[in-house]
Amino acid sequence: MGQDSERQEAATTGGETYDGLVSRLERVVGELESGQLTLEQSIERFAEGIRLAREASRKLDEAERKVEILVRAADGGDEAVPFDPESGRTG
Repeated sequence: MGQDSERQEAATTGGETYDGLVSRLERVVGELESGQLTLEQSIERFAEGIRLAREASRKLDEAERKVEILVRAADGGDEAVPFDPESGRTG
């Protein structure tokens, strides 16, 4: 995969899954940690990593909202029940 296709791929993260974003972010981190990139390439990869991390965070927020809606619908109440990712439970 060439740099142009990688840049185009980075610009189109909208429909990508969370797992796909994390995988790409891990690849970018590996490239940065390798020490084999020029300063310019490092800056480009860093910017790509920031975009990927923000998109992944947005997807997590979206998933959390969906869980709250599902729990609210299951309980029949009007109050949102926050999802606790530490325990895997709601409320």
